[in-house]
Amino acid sequence: MRPLLFTLLLLANFGFVACSQNTKSTEQKSTKPTYELAAPKEFMQGMTNAPGIVLDVRTPSEQRKGIIKGAVCIDIFADNFEQSLQNLDKNKTYYVYCAAGGRSLEACETMQKIGFVHVVDLDGGITRWRNEGFPVEPGKQ
Repeated sequence: MRPLLFTLLLLANFGFVACSQNTKSTEQKSTKPTYELAAPKEFMQGMTNAPGIVLDVRTPSEQRKGIIKGAVCIDIFADNFEQSLQNLDKNKTYYVYCAAGGRSLEACETMQKIGFVHVVDLDGGITRWRNEGFPVEPGKQ
């Protein structure tokens, strides 16, 4: 009788260990930062379906030529760029763009490195956005 009881207890213990390890891996997945590259249509759908903060990382002179509605403007070339990012809520979703996609990619990588949970990069930047007919509003003069 004792070997049977020991075997049952041993199997039950394995079951608890397996369940607790499964829970840990699920928790780790949910806290891992995510990065997405989105075409203008998907970028717009994302902003509509999962609201977040639109982040323009172009220079002030580029921003004056027009921005995506509601964008927060933080120049990636500014000396305090990373510090400005540190002041943002890292748990929100950020929709990031530049002129053509290179600087926004760099910004998204920096954001992931410092702990932002979800960033979406506009593939082709505001240039592609405009070319595909999506709206732009006047930038701050």
